[in-house]
Amino acid sequence: MSLKPKPSELTLGMLGAGEMGAALAARFGAAGYETLGLLKGRSSESLARAREAGLRDAGGAARLAAACDIIFSVLPPSEAESAARRLADGMGDGGKRVWFVEANAISPDLSKRIAGFFRDMNAEYVDGGLVGSPPGSANRPRLYVSGRCTTRLQALDGIAFDLVELGFEIGKASGLKMAYASLTKGINALLTAGLLAAEEMDLLAPFVNELGGSQAELLRRAEANIPRLPADSARWVREMEEIRDTFVSCDLPGGFHQASAEIMDMLSKSPFGTETRRTRDQSRSMLDTVAAVSRSRKRQETGD
Repeated sequence: MSLKPKPSELTLGMLGAGEMGAALAARFGAAGYETLGLLKGRSSESLARAREAGLRDAGGAARLAAACDIIFSVLPPSEAESAARRLADGMGDGGKRVWFVEANAISPDLSKRIAGFFRDMNAEYVDGGLVGSPPGSANRPRLYVSGRCTTRLQALDGIAFDLVELGFEIGKASGLKMAYASLTKGINALLTAGLLAAEEMDLLAPFVNELGGSQAELLRRAEANIPRLPADSARWVREMEEIRDTFVSCDLPGGFHQASAEIMDMLSKSPFGTETRRTRDQSRSMLDTVAAVSRSRKRQETGD
């Protein structure tokens, strides 16, 4: 006999209506769960995603906390701390017990600090880290979780994510996310830097030709990823800084990911920095992207 609650027995909350948050909400809705969010002040694109996902506005942090059993925070990392603080301030110490899942790309130290916001609340804090693409009909991301009260999430395992439990210690799940993203996004930043350097030295064509012959997999990765990076680069600046802080806390050099943050910042200030995943030019190539970013940097340096 299944011990999982029926969908009608759980109301879910979602802080964030980006690609990941909206996709999670859509999958929850398709499974029969009511999912509420905080939509005031969100961009028109976020509001459109929320409507498509069936995500309804709760009307404020206090109402969200009062209505929901489990609340997920899936935001740009720069918003994670302030959003959690607003939610905790809206909760007070009464009402029903709420599970708060901090699923943003943040360092273990920041996750522990956010956990402190909920210490005296009627709430359970879950440290989380999402790995993988937004859920669709054929795929689900992994939600890594750690903390003393993660079992409540087992009712949702396999719906919008595959749950992976990492034990009782806050910071384990966010730490795994940091280690993973240090490679996936870090490699993309390094590829961008190498190609920009080649372009600056008027060596882009022979450099790409050499990659195609000796590092074909890296070239394929660059061709697939670099044109889309500007659409996400603004929110990934902080993620790279969180990775830097995580490495430093492990007594490892943080300089590489500080440089990655600077590359992401450079992309965000390029002509393509205002793009989103929905509006970016799908036909633009890696070579076009690198050349345009390089020209943009030169104009910024000269003030033209």
